[in-house]
Amino acid sequence: MRHGSLILLAVVLLVLSSLACSVPGGQTPTETIPLVEPTAAPTAVPTLLPTQVPPTEPPPAPTVPVPTKAAPVEPVAEGATLEIINESDVEIWYVYLSPSKSDSWGEDWLDNDIIRPGESYVITGIPSGVYDVRVEGQDEVVLESWWTVDIVDEMSWTVTGMVTFEITNYTGEAIYYLYISPSDSDVWGEDWLGEYIIEPDMTYTVTGIPFGIYDIQARNQDDETIETLYSADMQGEWYWDVVGRDNLPDNAVLRFEDDFVDNRNDWGGVDNGDVLYRTPANGEFCMLIRTPGLTAWEWYEPFRTDEFIAETSCYYDYSDARCGLGFGPDGDNLYWFEVSAYDQSYALFLLENDEWQDSLIPWTSSNNINPSGENVLSLERVDGMVSVYINGVLQEEVASDRFPTGRLGVGGATYDDGNVEVCLGDLRVWRLE
Repeated sequence: MRHGSLILLAVVLLVLSSLACSVPGGQTPTETIPLVEPTAAPTAVPTLLPTQVPPTEPPPAPTVPVPTKAAPVEPVAEGATLEIINESDVEIWYVYLSPSKSDSWGEDWLDNDIIRPGESYVITGIPSGVYDVRVEGQDEVVLESWWTVDIVDEMSWTVTGMVTFEITNYTGEAIYYLYISPSDSDVWGEDWLGEYIIEPDMTYTVTGIPFGIYDIQARNQDDETIETLYSADMQGEWYWDVVGRDNLPDNAVLRFEDDFVDNRNDWGGVDNGDVLYRTPANGEFCMLIRTPGLTAWEWYEPFRTDEFIAETSCYYDYSDARCGLGFGPDGDNLYWFEVSAYDQSYALFLLENDEWQDSLIPWTSSNNINPSGENVLSLERVDGMVSVYINGVLQEEVASDRFPTGRLGVGGATYDDGNVEVCLGDLRVWRLE
């Protein structure tokens, strides 16, 4: 490499020397290239032709700064937002928002989330509009509702767990007093209506009742009971259509009455092994039903009737018992109205040719039944309709033309257990004439 460099340098110098010393024929050269000392710096920056390679030095830094990458921006949800704050004592499992003009609640907005007591939940993306809002608990029990609310922008709703109680008066008399008392209390407490009167066919709403189990009673201007509910499990929204106690028809004539203070009508005093029919005393006619799964009654014998109303009071000392009131021509054929106090239910059975048929009324719940005390059972048969009443309030009626005439029977029944005492009182029978 080194020898090659020296030879190349000598050739260059010889060429330069030759060009500088000879001008042939006195002719002016077409281009004069001045001799430049190797060490001298150029006096000007040469213009770059298109075929020339640009300088290898890096270009100067730009004067305009390059923007740095910004943090990602969270998308903004369109529509209104609703924050639901749970200040109740129960979990919220379902939230429904339905346009107020809609007939259905639509889909649940929680989508498997749960709002526990003390927590809140924000629903986003709600199209602005007028809505009804409802929250429900685990068992789809309505906890609270918010009606006709204009949802726009950011809103909140605090669920307090208070009952909204709507009362509609379907009786023919005004309700002057309303009592709502915890079922474990011995007193009715204060009247909830104050100066307000619920006239017939009017509706009144009571708010601010804590969730709980209550006895409820409506009374008229003379402070007489119109209707009573027992052990009402009140949560969220509660409705009561007050129908009141039915009055006797104008053509009802009292044909028989026994208060069981003594035994002037010759009841009981018989023990057949399965049942001990005690002798009436102290206002009670009691029977001890020893055998499980047995229905027992005693007939009222003096007369047979076709259209009638019969009623008796009844209580028992054990939850596996039932009170009963029946009508039929004999022990193999009868209607049997039965009330189970402890679980507040009733049914109407039909016995034909000593075989129980399909129930005319299957077991049905009713808050008119007192679960821990005495209940009044009424059975009516008029114009081929059999009607059942509890504590004076009509429960249900069915069409049945069996047994055009018959006797009344009073008694009770056992189910899984035996040795149950059923006691009856104040038997009265009216004939419709």
